[in-house]
This record gives sequence, C-alpha cells and structure tokens, in this order.
Amino acid sequence: MGLNSPELSLAKSLGFQGYIDYHLNPVMIDDSAMDLRLASFTTLGMTYPQMVTFNNSGLVENELIEATILRARYSRRQLLERMVEFWTDHFSINIASLQQAKAIHDRDIVRVHALGSFPTLLTLTAQSPAMLIYLGNFDSVAGNPNENFARELLELHTMGVGGGYTQFDVEEIARCFTGWTFYPDNAGPLAGSFRYSAQFHDQGTKHVLGHVIPPGGGLADGFTVLNILSAHPSTASFIARKICTWLLGEQTPMGVIESVKAAYLSSNGDIRSMIRVALRPEHLADALPRFKRPFHLFISAMRALSCSITSVGALRTQLRMNGHYPFYWPAPDGYPDEASYWNGLMLPRWNFGALLTNGNITGASVDHQAFFLGAASAEAMADRIDQMMFGGEMPIAERNLIRNALLPEGIGSSARQRDALGLAVSAPSFQWY
Repeated sequence: MGLNSPELSLAKSLGFQGYIDYHLNPVMIDDSAMDLRLASFTTLGMTYPQMVTFNNSGLVENELIEATILRARYSRRQLLERMVEFWTDHFSINIASLQQAKAIHDRDIVRVHALGSFPTLLTLTAQSPAMLIYLGNFDSVAGNPNENFARELLELHTMGVGGGYTQFDVEEIARCFTGWTFYPDNAGPLAGSFRYSAQFHDQGTKHVLGHVIPPGGGLADGFTVLNILSAHPSTASFIARKICTWLLGEQTPMGVIESVKAAYLSSNGDIRSMIRVALRPEHLADALPRFKRPFHLFISAMRALSCSITSVGALRTQLRMNGHYPFYWPAPDGYPDEASYWNGLMLPRWNFGALLTNGNITGASVDHQAFFLGAASAEAMADRIDQMMFGGEMPIAERNLIRNALLPEGIGSSARQRDALGLAVSAPSFQWY
C-alpha cells in the first residue's frame, strides 16, 4: 500500500525475486500484530447468523470498513491487501443494506482467494448471497429469469465489453442461474448461505457461447457456464488487462498484457502466476507512474510517516470527502482505476497532508520529532523526507522547495517540520507511484 522504511529494508535484504516470493505467500508472513490490533473487532469472526443479531446497528459495516483501513496501514501482507482491494472492485458489491452478507463475502471469499485461482474466486462469488442479492439473481426463476447477474457476469466479471458475447448469451446464461438463491435469516445455521432451489430452475436445453447445455442439468448448469467463461480467451484477456493496469498502469504495452494472458491460460487462471509475469523486472522498469487513488494516497502517506491510528472515524470522513469510501461505490463496476476520474479532486488531497501532519485528523497522529530524529539541519531533514517517503527518488526541485520551507533553522522549527511533511504528502511526485 506504500513505501515505508521497514518494507524498503526488507526488499533490499531479500532481493527482487525473494521479495516477490515473500509477498506471494502471505500465509507465511507473521501478521500476528495485525491480528492483535483487530482482536476487539468481534464481528469479523462471526458466522452470518451471529452477525444478524446486530441488524440495523451498523456494527458489522463499521468493523469491516475500519478493519480494511487498519489492515492497509499496518498489515505486513501488503500485496495481499492490494489484491483484496483489486478483487473488491472487480466483484463490486455496495455494502449498503448488505452488511452481513458483504462481510462474509470479504472474509471467506475475497481475502481467502485474492492470490489464488480466478475460476475459484469467480465460482464462489457467483454463489455468494451478497452478489445474489446485489445483482438480483436471488429471485430469478424459470419463466422469469433475471438477466442482471448474467449481464454483469459477462461484462464486468469475465469477458468484458466487446468480448464476443451477444444478448442471446445473456438470456441463456440467465436461464442457467435460475434457482440460485440463499437461505433467509430465519433458516437457523443455514441462514445467509447459498441455496439451490430445483423447483425454480429452468431445466430446458440452453445454448451458451456456442456450447449446448443439455436439459435436466439442474445446479450444474450454472457451474458449466462458469467453467466456459473461466476458460474463454476473452476472459483471459480481460483479467490480464485489468491486472496489468492495476499493477503497472493504464499504458501497459500490449505485449506485456499478452504475456499475462498467456500465464492465465497456461495456469488455468492462477493469480500468482499472472502477478509474477506482470511484475517482471523489465515490466516494472518500463512502467509509467500511476496516479494514486485517494485510499492509496492516504494509506501510503500514513505508512511513510509511521502514523499511529487510535480511531478511524475521522479517516473515514476524509475518505468520504474524497469519494473513495470502502465498499460504497454505487455501481457494480467498482471504483474507477483511471487517473482521469481522480485527478480533478486535488484540493481535498492536498488538504489531507496538512491535516494529517498537523494533528487535525482525530485518531491519527504523526510524531514529527521521531521522524526527524538525528536530522539537525534543513538539508538533513529534506534528505530524511526524500529517503523515508520517496525512497531517495524525490525530484530535486521538489526536495529543494521543501528544504526551503524548513528555513530559517531554529525558532519555530517544529511547526515548519510539520508543514514540510504536509507539503511532501501534497507534492506532485507523491501523488504518483
């Protein structure tokens, strides 16, 4: 989620490939400190029936959002957190009115499989009550199928616009998923889990993307569709392009995207395999800078400045003000991953840096004295900012402006140090990664 001193030291000690391997195996990373930090978030480990007892209280939603922010700031499993964010947008589900179902989806599907297999992630998401409710498939029945899920499955989750499907495919796929629903809140231990209702399923013959699905397939019809889509070259292209955009940028060369697509096809959609290809040294070296979305900007600033978080409410307000509040994108296409969408909202981004470093965000504090410990001059402080926040790659013009802001040395230096850190967060080069 952003550079900090411990992460930079780790990368240097492990070397390039060792560092990639380290983060591609998050279960081997000791994140017990993160677990301890979240120990008081009681709903994170609850079953759906247990969560239902908190209906209308907002507790489930609040704990999921706050845990997401804290994990981004503190978790040592940083690549996992980035990919959880990626798949959260790819399979976007607005949490409003879906608190319990979305919390289960995040915990048991997205977080477990964010670095696993795309076909598995796709199949479990299709059975997720959160997705079934959000896209309306929970009441799709034979004779009156709901096409919304089928359409988004093709357009947003697999083949993409222009992937080669037709309206007829949408209609036939909708028939395949009739009867896919979930157990209601009064169903005891089964509440909130996937349910197939055979009496509501269309048992007729279907034709999907040139494949004939024989009659009487029942529940298997939906799985057959998911297998067809997972193996389709258009899906491989769509997922490869999105992963490359996420990791390398919007201007990723087609040759790189094709190599990630090949990794998808040869590994049956293994996410780690695609990431390994996307993050080859030569691909990273050629990648153009990426504009940080607000969540990434705020988290990267807090990580670089070793910001201490004791409460999250004010940070949530900042994310709302910047249009990037977790799980609240209103449409099923997820928060945009395009600079053109975000680069018009600069003033609140700049304000965030000043608010954070001057102690004006309740519950988030930056110890500027610890940050500058041992740096006695404006020159040394500018160097410290360069190393700690920019990895030694801050443009010299920006560095010199911040050095000048730390002058004259002596009286009032504490306030200028805070202001200098705020300026660094607002610096043009910190807006990109």
